[in-house]
Amino acid sequence: MLGTVAKKTEQFPRHCVTSVFDSKPPPLILSKPVKDVIIEETIHGTASKILVTLTLYGDMGASSISACVKGSFNPKLNEALPFLSGLYRREAEFYHYIAPRLNIALPDTWYVGTDTTNGQGIVIMGNLKVQGCSFTNPLKPWPINLVEMAIEQLASLHASTWGSRVEDIPCANKNDTLVDPIVGLLATEEWNKRFADDARPPVPKAMDDRERIISTFKALWDSDTRLRCLVHGDGHIGNTFISHDGQPGFLDWQVTHVGSAMHDDAYFINALHLTGGPDLQLQLSGVWEEYRRHTFHGFAWVLAGPMMQSREVVDVMVERHCAAIIDHQSMELLEGCEE
Repeated sequence: MLGTVAKKTEQFPRHCVTSVFDSKPPPLILSKPVKDVIIEETIHGTASKILVTLTLYGDMGASSISACVKGSFNPKLNEALPFLSGLYRREAEFYHYIAPRLNIALPDTWYVGTDTTNGQGIVIMGNLKVQGCSFTNPLKPWPINLVEMAIEQLASLHASTWGSRVEDIPCANKNDTLVDPIVGLLATEEWNKRFADDARPPVPKAMDDRERIISTFKALWDSDTRLRCLVHGDGHIGNTFISHDGQPGFLDWQVTHVGSAMHDDAYFINALHLTGGPDLQLQLSGVWEEYRRHTFHGFAWVLAGPMMQSREVVDVMVERHCAAIIDHQSMELLEGCEE
């Protein structure tokens, strides 16, 4: 749910980005100090992506590179939804602590930093578009070959961290990046905004019950799993890139945490086993029920307001996920009252 581009705007205070490079000590990009910053484009979503041209100064003189500075740069969003601050730090921590251990497609990252005082988390990475990568619309389906390759990426992530506990992986607790934001978005004031007549997403009447939704999420978070590993947590098409040679990779690691592999909908048994994980064909008992439970995570799309996601995307994704929740009787399973 989280991370897809919501809008583009040129209305952006330059100092928010340049202050990153004015910090003490200043960040080095490719081992070189930054001499100048030109803001090319600002893209606001749950996180802001600021596309810049950086002038670097080295022994051989000045050189320029294209980069993406990602972090919490939308003052209106920060003021309206302060409980999202953990997301920005989590992504920076992911690229610092976890990414070097993984054998999956990820952007080149040149700098990460966090500030627990103001909630900021900064990631400076290569500009994927300039590198020949493309991005896909979550409303348009992928061909089967892309789906297979993306699932293999997730399976590799899961297999390489299979059986991990929160204590095993720095910054892998789900509370600050999954539980706290959703609890914040389920507060009465935020719920009323999302379900106002002019903003209401296409949610079935049976799910138009805030207390029931809160109770169901709590039951999901409290449920145990035998499929514990590091998960992306938001692995939909809108959070991917396609490299110049056609290989998909995942972006927006803001809600990564130790949880159930089913959260990523990565129940592709062969890919998981071939990349070093367990052979789930020998452990099928209870797996289907776990898949059904974690289908409920899709309800988080309902909670995404206009500063986080475009309404066009939200409405379509809500229809899809709510249909899946109903088909799988996810709420009834979590409530212990399925027929």
